[in-house]
Parts: sequence; C-alpha cells; structure tokens
Amino acid sequence: MNSKYLALLLLPVFAFASGSAEGSESGETDIFWRLINFLIFFGILYYLLADKIKAYFKGREEGIAGRLSEVEEKLKEAKVEKEAASQKAKDAEGTASELIDAAKKEADLMTVKINEALAHDKAQLEKSYADRIEIEAKKMKKEVVNEVLEEMFASDSATISNDDLLNIIKKKVA
Repeated sequence: MNSKYLALLLLPVFAFASGSAEGSESGETDIFWRLINFLIFFGILYYLLADKIKAYFKGREEGIAGRLSEVEEKLKEAKVEKEAASQKAKDAEGTASELIDAAKKEADLMTVKINEALAHDKAQLEKSYADRIEIEAKKMKKEVVNEVLEEMFASDSATISNDDLLNIIKKKVA
C-alpha cells in the first residue's frame, strides 16, 4: 500500500521531468531534490509531531464523546422528568375531578339541609303567627267584654243580679 502512495507522489516528478537534474543553465529546476527534501522534512515532522497530533485529536474525540454522553444523560433525565411531570399532571387531573365531584355532592347536601331548615323555620313562623293571632283574638275579646261590662255597670238600664254575675264569671273561668 505504501509503495502505491509513493509511486503516486513521484509520478508527477517523472512525468514532467525532462533533462538532467543538474542543468540549471537551461532554465530547469531541481524539482526531484526539492521533493526529496520535502519528503524528508515531512517525515521528520511526522515523526516528531505524530504522537502529539494523535493525542490532541484523541483528546478532542474523547471530549466530544464526553459532551455527547452528558447531553444524552441530560436528555434521559429530561425524559424521566417529563414522564414524572406527565404522571403528576394526570394525578392532579384525577384529584381535581374527585374534588369537583365531592364539592357537587356537598353542595347538594347543603341545599337539602338549607331547604329543610327553611321549611322548619317557615313552620315555626306559621305556628308563631297562629299563636299570636289567637292571643290577640283573646285579648280583643277581653277588651270588648270589659268595655261592654263597664258600659253596663255605668248605666242603670241593665241590672244584673249577683247570681247572674257569678254564673257569668264561672262560665268565663271554666
């Protein structure tokens, strides 16, 4: 393999070379010797710097691989966090629907209790109103009876005996 590359490198030299290598008087150049010098220089340079260049590129490759693995790790962590957040969101939706259902049930129960309390209060007010009407009616009857009796006692036109008065009082007490 190396001999093929060497032949390819030397092919232009042989293809364009004409005449002697020492003949500088006819305008020819010493390309062959310059190529040899360049190859020797390149060989020495490669010998001295090959390990450093390989180490540099190896370090760069490892650095890129390290950053790539960090990015992949962060991507995996982000996926895990995304799944966890998605699960939390699903749980929160379930909890929210449960809370809404519980609130609706509680509102229905409160409505029933309030309606029962209102019905009870209404019955109490109606009873109190009926009792008040009855008390006022009795009070008015007493006042009317008192007025009639006072008028009767004030005028001499109606005379009531003591027995009749006792009978009226007994009836009233009974």
